[in-house]
Amino acid sequence: MKNIVIVSAFALASGGFLSAQGLYNIMPFDDEPTDSLPLNWTAGASIGWDSNASPQFSKVPGVDTDDVLYVVAFVQANFVSKTPQTTWDVWARVGATYYLDNIDQNGGAFLPSTRVETDFFPQIRGGINFVHRVNECLRLRSISHASWEQEPDYDYGIATDRRNGSYLRLSSDNSAGYRWTERFATNTGYRLSLVDFEVVDRQDYVSHLFYNQFRYRSSESTVLTAAYRIQFQNNDVATDSTSHYFLVGAEHELSPVTVVVLRVGGQYFDPDRRNSSWSPYAEATIRTAVSETVSLRAFIRYGIEDRNRRIATHSINPPAPVVQMLGIYDERKVLRIGTQGSYVVSSKFTIFAGGHIILTDYDGKTAGSHPGSPGSFNESIYNLNVGASVEVRENVYVTGSYNFTLSESDSNIRDYERHRAQLGVQAAF
Repeated sequence: MKNIVIVSAFALASGGFLSAQGLYNIMPFDDEPTDSLPLNWTAGASIGWDSNASPQFSKVPGVDTDDVLYVVAFVQANFVSKTPQTTWDVWARVGATYYLDNIDQNGGAFLPSTRVETDFFPQIRGGINFVHRVNECLRLRSISHASWEQEPDYDYGIATDRRNGSYLRLSSDNSAGYRWTERFATNTGYRLSLVDFEVVDRQDYVSHLFYNQFRYRSSESTVLTAAYRIQFQNNDVATDSTSHYFLVGAEHELSPVTVVVLRVGGQYFDPDRRNSSWSPYAEATIRTAVSETVSLRAFIRYGIEDRNRRIATHSINPPAPVVQMLGIYDERKVLRIGTQGSYVVSSKFTIFAGGHIILTDYDGKTAGSHPGSPGSFNESIYNLNVGASVEVRENVYVTGSYNFTLSESDSNIRDYERHRAQLGVQAAF
């Protein structure tokens, strides 16, 4: 069990692997810990190199990109209590990143009025997952997590494409599942999501999602689903919105170690006082253990995301201090693909790898946009990470990771390339 803790902690520390609290909020109805875990602690420290710690404008002629060294330290606690009736899964992590040189946040050289230089970034993460089986028919479930951090975390499906200073992220999903017959059940719930940036202005939002899912077990290995969701989102600057989702899908157990979840349908997106529209919506995940030593998860989601619809698209007369062209768009359609995998080479050596692809299309420029901003705008994010851990003595591990991010868009002010390498040590106790 302690190896599981080290795997989880290393994945969180390497800056790109999916944690058990993320998963784009796409997960099987039965995805919960299978065993109890006594309170375990993991602590670690690393030294790293960042080729582009402040990626804004780094592809613009005349803007220098400086690499920088940094150090990371953290401590994490994990606890799972599982009984036939109730499961508690609790974890918390406190850490910090210290850059040996100050780095710019947000506007950089182009927007001196918003330029912030700093070298210290705390990180606080935690989660509480709770499942209670009231009786054979009724099950209550709560999945909550929060974090205060500064690196984009693509695993949660909300991150912006570049570091924008520290931000608070909060999510709480609470539901009640009731089995009406041996084959038919429902799951009804409410999800709260919140993002609040410290440095970046006018990108904060709060969303309230209500949902009801009908579940029909057609066989021992397959559950067919039909769902309706309604989401109300309050944005800091962009107009508020209401989204309706109509979805059908299935959860299928291909084998005792392989589960596939698929939901497809339509999304009706209605921004206040703007043009409403329909869009296809899809989400899917696969979780498998290829063997006793190889495991894999993959996730995909496509739909309209009502966040970050106000963006800087182009600049005028670089590299002098300038006014950016700001575009505000009715629609932001996003395709997100994420993967994670691990390979236990031996009892002392484990390899990790993962990646993300995020393709974003902005359409429907609205009033309030700069006249020179484009009517539509596209950008792509590619992220790859690999890492390994080696047990050098009992419960002491040397860890290493490499993370690559590439941003490509219709404007060079949003393009960048970033490499990060990290080497450290971790211990479990």
